[in-house]
Amino acid sequence: MSDVIKISTGMNLDPLNSDVVITIEGDSKIPLSNDDLKVKAIIALLNSIDIKHYHEANLQDEGYKAFVDIINSTKEAFGLDII
Repeated sequence: MSDVIKISTGMNLDPLNSDVVITIEGDSKIPLSNDDLKVKAIIALLNSIDIKHYHEANLQDEGYKAFVDIINSTKEAFGLDII
């Protein structure tokens, strides 16, 4: 049986009032938090990003800001922001 996780953006946990709602489904080795499943989903999403699309939309600055935000969030999630 696979686990299903629903994540809403921001502090609002109500999916009807969120900018983005993510549903992740798969097998987890950490059933209480499903952190391993979240990591798999994050990697899949990152692999689907193409900076070329930001350039084509003339949004390259936003693309590079997103890159910095992703790196900083990753460091924080894995406790590397304190190094």
